[in-house]
Amino acid sequence: MKWDYCRLCWCQARLGAKAVVGQPTDEADVRKRLTAVRHHQLFFMGMHYRRRPTPSTRPRGGRRGTPRKPPPAPAWRPDPGWRQLPLFEQIPRDYSQLALADADLANLWLIWTKYLAHRLAEARGWGRNIRFAVNRGLALVLTNYVKADVIRHTEIFAALRALDLPVGHTVTGLKAMGIFEDDSEPSFERWLAERLEGLAPGIRSEAERWTRLLRDGGPRSLPRRPDTVWLHLNRVRPALLEWSNRYDHLRVMTRDDALAYIRTLHVHQRHDQLIALRSLFTWAKRNRLIFRNPTSRIKVGPYE
Repeated sequence: MKWDYCRLCWCQARLGAKAVVGQPTDEADVRKRLTAVRHHQLFFMGMHYRRRPTPSTRPRGGRRGTPRKPPPAPAWRPDPGWRQLPLFEQIPRDYSQLALADADLANLWLIWTKYLAHRLAEARGWGRNIRFAVNRGLALVLTNYVKADVIRHTEIFAALRALDLPVGHTVTGLKAMGIFEDDSEPSFERWLAERLEGLAPGIRSEAERWTRLLRDGGPRSLPRRPDTVWLHLNRVRPALLEWSNRYDHLRVMTRDDALAYIRTLHVHQRHDQLIALRSLFTWAKRNRLIFRNPTSRIKVGPYE
């Protein structure tokens, strides 16, 4: 209670004064309206909050701070006109020696690719930091660029990574220009060469053909998922390494060799590796690389 009036009476008096005057009132005007109160106030929860009489004005541009930069003006592929074609093949460039301070911002190719990068960013939802980094990367790799040159992945990868610039997003912009060549070695090839290292030449060749069939599929088989290919080769590799010490090809494998190796494994490893070995030898039998499947009718046994 304040001067024998409850809080709701004070709120009602202030709201009434604002409704008439239209601006914040002083204490005397509010107390004058309190003297007219001669009854109890009916109160509904959530209805006593004071609201602004007029909506607040928003700053220009719809956001706080400095206004956004305008989008780049539409640009098209530059046409420098006739030029002498190179006599020799393009010489590999060393982008690690370039600096962002040396970038030619008036380059017509850079102006065009910035417009393409802006359209890609709008379509794919790139954030502000990604857009800024992509523009820096494009300015670096397009320094001293001339028509008919090709920018290769192996030439720009280390230079962009050294400056902490996004390689994938920059490559997307270069692909949109049609001047990018991906000469990088696929990760699958590196992984496959590492997994097949140490195997006998004949076993290595047959295991490689089987692995590629799992990944790419064939006339009568669908391609498997990448994790399935990874698991199958990793599971048969220990057995193939052991057999490579004695044999050169899978066709000389016997059922006794398969049983001797399977018995050395725990029951869970036995189950997983036997499935992968059956897949390998079934493929070899179907393609007439072996005479008999040494893993057929081998039981895993109950789980312990």
